[in-house]
Amino acid sequence: MRLFNLFNSDQSVSCFSATILSTTFLTASSATSMRSEHLETRQAPGVVATSSYLRRGYQASTVAGDWVYIDGGQFSFLNDAGQSVYEYSSTLLSIDLSKSWTNATVVLQSTAKPSGLPSLDNPSLWYYEADDLLYTGFTGYPSGIGVLQSDPLSLWSFKPDDTGSGAWNQVIDSNSSVWEPLTRPGGSLMAYSQNKALVLGGDRAYYEPVSPQTLMSGAVLFDMESQSFTNLSAQCCNATGGIERGAMEFVPSFGPEGLFIAMGGLNGLTYNTTDGLIGLSTVSVFDPATQEWYNQTTTGSPPSPRVSFCTAGINSTNGTYEIFVYGGYGWRFGDNSIQYDTINVLTLPAFHWFSVPYPPQYPRFAHSCNAVGGSQILSIGGLDARATNDLPGPANEYNNSADQFLQGLAIFDMTTMAFADNFTAAAPPYEQSGVVKQYYAQAQQNYMKTLVPEVASLLQVTHFTNTSTNSTSTNSTSASNSQPPKPSPSKSNSGAIAGGTVAGVLVLFASAISIIIYLKKKRKNAPQKAASSPVAELSDGPDSKKDKGLQEMQEDFRPLELSGKPLHELSEQNLQEMQEDFRPLELSGKPLQELSEQNLQEMEQPAQKIELHADGRSEMGAYGNSF
Repeated sequence: MRLFNLFNSDQSVSCFSATILSTTFLTASSATSMRSEHLETRQAPGVVATSSYLRRGYQASTVAGDWVYIDGGQFSFLNDAGQSVYEYSSTLLSIDLSKSWTNATVVLQSTAKPSGLPSLDNPSLWYYEADDLLYTGFTGYPSGIGVLQSDPLSLWSFKPDDTGSGAWNQVIDSNSSVWEPLTRPGGSLMAYSQNKALVLGGDRAYYEPVSPQTLMSGAVLFDMESQSFTNLSAQCCNATGGIERGAMEFVPSFGPEGLFIAMGGLNGLTYNTTDGLIGLSTVSVFDPATQEWYNQTTTGSPPSPRVSFCTAGINSTNGTYEIFVYGGYGWRFGDNSIQYDTINVLTLPAFHWFSVPYPPQYPRFAHSCNAVGGSQILSIGGLDARATNDLPGPANEYNNSADQFLQGLAIFDMTTMAFADNFTAAAPPYEQSGVVKQYYAQAQQNYMKTLVPEVASLLQVTHFTNTSTNSTSTNSTSASNSQPPKPSPSKSNSGAIAGGTVAGVLVLFASAISIIIYLKKKRKNAPQKAASSPVAELSDGPDSKKDKGLQEMQEDFRPLELSGKPLHELSEQNLQEMQEDFRPLELSGKPLQELSEQNLQEMEQPAQKIELHADGRSEMGAYGNSF
């Protein structure tokens, strides 16, 4: 059931309409005034009944294979007595993406963690596809539920199976010298590529006022292949001394090794005011190939400055990459936060923002977002930014209201620009919405004038495929489901090559037939020359004989009749069939003049016309088989 129709593709770029189609999507109860609070700090599997679910936040999530995995954070629910219960999540949750579901029927699975693996808020969760491993344990705050002590630094891996569960393993223990130059950051901006994870900024304190002294400058790069960490400097993000609580996306479709895009967040100059918020009219681009940062100005309608929002990205079938930006808050809770209940889309390569207006009602923060196939973005969790009690602690009001999304799950469709409560498995590739298509049609290449020269050069290197490339994200971690592939010839080039090959074969075949017919006639007119070389008749003989031979060829030759459809327009299926079925013409190797009298008599019979059709088959069978 759709809730909002956010973009009308028939409207202009600068004007959109929002239509409320149904309110049945908002089925969770909001009657919170009658609830009493009950704090329980025991570990819990993290899965509660839909009817009891309240909130989930500060988790990380990413997609690996056919599953989305959710780690860390905290959640709240109603117990049998109607009391609000607050707990931290000590298990790894998973949702099956190979089957369709709604947020009322979805099944969440829970996998226990071993002793020593920390339960953190805003944890790292990175997927290394080459080894089929998830990594966690490096970043994050100690959970505020029960005020757990911070566990020492360690790194853990998780090997998924095909059931949503898997096996844990400690990769680097807490006693390793690897950790000596490192500090576990909280609130970092994180993203990962096909083999590296980038951790930008964060702070080294919890429940303390954010300041330049607590913020961590620079970045940390984790190589998932070698399982090694490297400290990097970072001149980016319009931040003074550091940055936290923004978002970062890895974009696999541009640059030699993809690009990291950092946006938003807080620079730590002040606390509990909007003075330290970093605007999103400029984003920062990191090139992992050179480890250089570039600040890139955007155009369009950027979101207002904010923290704790979520992002996710998808590449389209038209050679663009769209980054979805949802929610967050302006570092102050209360009714003022409703203005941050927005959705924006940043499109690359133009670095142009689109605003997706709809009636703001339920602002959320500390949620995570994932691209989960086709044009679908999965939003997970989110705490209530309308809360008036913003003091630290588990009984905070932002945990105490019922989420309007059942189980905190909602699907946003990037093509229709609408929310839904259902996920569709095996969805078709993402195609741009009408407004994005219209923008590029009108802008042509004019957006190139606004790009930093180095960024413009990086955007010239592309890795688009025929299907969607999805990037998934927590509120401070993003992940790519697809590795940047090696550039390959385009469809049009492949079609032209295949078409040219077929055309060449047909011309050779027609020429061979024409030569044989010509020799047959020459044999009738001058039998004594049958034993002489036919090649001599077409090359260095007297002009009169050469001209006569060419004239006879022109009269007798009839081109093969095609269906009228250019060969280069044959479909991919046609080309595949031609490659599988085609067999090259085999000549006997016998000189043409040695053909027997029987051969020549058979050639006098009327030739059957061969017709080629657009479906890639002739009347005599598949390509090649009729020859």
